[in-house]
Amino acid sequence: MNRRRFLTVTAGGATAATGLSGAAAAQSDGSSRAWDREADVVVIGYGGAGAAAAIMAHDAGARVLVIEKTESGGGSTRYSGGFFASPRSAEGAADYLMYCGRAADGHHFDMDRASLVTWAEEARHNAEWIGALGGDPFVTLRGWYDVPGAEDFQIWQPRPDATGVGLWRVLDEAVSSRGIEVIYNAPGSELVTREVSNADGTTSAEVLGVVAETGAGRIAIRAARGVILTTGGFDFDETMKQSYMRSYPIYSTGHTGNTGDAIKLASRTGAALWRLTGTSANVCHKFDGVAVAYPSSLQLSAAARSVIMVDRNGRRFINEALPYDAVAKSLDHFDAASQSYPRNPCWLVFDETTRLAGPAGLPIPIGAPEYTWSANNSEEIAKGWILEAGSVTDLAAAMEVDAQTLDATVVRYNDGAREGRDPDFGRTMGLRPLEGTKFYALKGYPGLWATGGGPRNDTSARVLDTSGRPVPRLYAAGSASSFCFSFLYPSSGTAIGDCLAMGRIAGRHAGAINPW
Repeated sequence: MNRRRFLTVTAGGATAATGLSGAAAAQSDGSSRAWDREADVVVIGYGGAGAAAAIMAHDAGARVLVIEKTESGGGSTRYSGGFFASPRSAEGAADYLMYCGRAADGHHFDMDRASLVTWAEEARHNAEWIGALGGDPFVTLRGWYDVPGAEDFQIWQPRPDATGVGLWRVLDEAVSSRGIEVIYNAPGSELVTREVSNADGTTSAEVLGVVAETGAGRIAIRAARGVILTTGGFDFDETMKQSYMRSYPIYSTGHTGNTGDAIKLASRTGAALWRLTGTSANVCHKFDGVAVAYPSSLQLSAAARSVIMVDRNGRRFINEALPYDAVAKSLDHFDAASQSYPRNPCWLVFDETTRLAGPAGLPIPIGAPEYTWSANNSEEIAKGWILEAGSVTDLAAAMEVDAQTLDATVVRYNDGAREGRDPDFGRTMGLRPLEGTKFYALKGYPGLWATGGGPRNDTSARVLDTSGRPVPRLYAAGSASSFCFSFLYPSSGTAIGDCLAMGRIAGRHAGAINPW
């Protein structure tokens, strides 16, 4: 790498920090610029990945500053169920992740096994690391799909609060106990870069710091060793979802701060992007006036509660008890004959027994709900969220689907359930007839725990440009980049396992003295 040439702000043509107050900070080529703040490592985004990166960089001896766009931390980690992947075998986990990344016939979405082994070697330490921070993790799940490596892909939760709120508390307290400063209500708006010449005659944008917007104005923050992007996905950016998701609308059950900031910032440095169609998906329920969608407890509990899912024509289309990601991805089906997406939205149909068995939707956030569904769903019926009728025919009218089709669907399902079989989709769990004098329907949509993909990164969490060369001093981790999954979501907690593993890797590398 040859001599530095000139300093720019990636979001425009102005020189960095011009007119901003602050002490001058000497650059490695002898030039100086005015900066308002300085740290060795600046982390943009304070969720699970941001906390992991900040902790690791601090423990590597770096001065760390975190900026967060909202008024509190946690991101989608706090909104989650508290699950996180911590494999027991890196080789087995890589086998399993390669299976989940398949497109068809053994092909894979831009994934290689060697990189996944490296990822899993780090992720294997997630549980012990959470334990070392003061948590008390325990194994709860394994990989969903019965293929090689699934048993090695272990999923954990923390005690005593086995939710995302409990997991976030462990991370947040570890950041606080280290005295790491977090500036809230300070979105990173621009990366400060300078052009550098490469040995092959090309140029790259070296990242020197970030400009953040605060209530007191713009501040320029120098990052002596590196900037780490941990801003989550783009599940609250409608334009990006319309561009990259397979059908629309698609709603988020995560943090409203996930607006694709890592993509917007990194792309201006020449960063490559990858896996933008990848998701951690769910079936959700969305209502006007509520920003965040509710994960469908009906679908999540279909292995125990009788509920069927029908399209807008009144026909079943899936084994409702399959893993939530697979069920949700089936809602993206495009019908060429009708030129429509007949499953977006779909309907979840159930009876009185299922209504009384528990809430139809999960609270959000799960561990500290802003809204909790009523235990018997009576409040949601009163709100008009759940449709109620005295017969399947009347329910079809309320749903605006063909009554004969829906009635035939229910009759066929019930006949099979009474015989202990599902002739159409092979469902075995929760297979009980829909019976009684009252029937219910709740509209379901494709939902997101998180989007996958963003700036392409390597096994050191370095952001790569379109030629495959690392963008100097720029890193990405967590749902900002989604290193370990691309197609089928492997199991609950995969995204947060990725946040912890890649966050630590990014913090370790960025926190090293003179990593470049």
